[in-house]
Amino acid sequence: MNFLALCQRLRQECGISGSGPATVVSQTGNLKRIVDWTNTAWMDIQTTHQDWDWMRASASFTTVTSQATYALGTGTGQVGVSTATFGKWARDTFRNYVTSVGTRSEVFMDYIHYDTWRDSYMYGALRNTTTRPLQMTIAPDKSVCLGPPPIAGYTITGDYFTAPYEMSADADIPSLPTQFHMAIIYRAMMAYGAYESAPEVYQRGELEFGKLMRRMTADRVPETTWGGALC
Repeated sequence: MNFLALCQRLRQECGISGSGPATVVSQTGNLKRIVDWTNTAWMDIQTTHQDWDWMRASASFTTVTSQATYALGTGTGQVGVSTATFGKWARDTFRNYVTSVGTRSEVFMDYIHYDTWRDSYMYGALRNTTTRPLQMTIAPDKSVCLGPPPIAGYTITGDYFTAPYEMSADADIPSLPTQFHMAIIYRAMMAYGAYESAPEVYQRGELEFGKLMRRMTADRVPETTWGGALC
């Protein structure tokens, strides 16, 4: 369902008299509340977990000689991810390959703590030692930091999770899987029930929302695994 269809379904499920909304744009009164409740419900679902699998994407960038830190952005010497859409890095997904050779030369990169990276590679003469980077970290400003500082000719790839976003146009479609779209409506029903002192609407929304969230969490959040044996 798109944004408009979600709002129309919410009105129907709440038993609100009348029809519509005919559009989500420039509404007032009850119809504006329907639009706002739907959008807030969508934001609530996105922010419940930072690592929903539908929010995962990939990025890549090429190294610049002696440049160890690559900031968010899409220009030369940046990571190729807009600050507007970035949420968080999947820090254990990074790898690199020799650009001229291709992915058959690809190797994994180890994640290390930012302070460890800083003390290991940003100290004295080590700052000027350039070679193939085999480790990486995430700086406080979410830049990607490579260690050792690289020479040119490598392509770095890694995954990230996108930032939550609001819907604004009638045709906007939430990015969660279609079978879970009703979760937005059930969560919005709770907002309506609280606002209108309609406990039967609130309770139905709460019950059905809880069911769908449990299914989504089981199906769309990375599986928790046991760590390896301690040496």
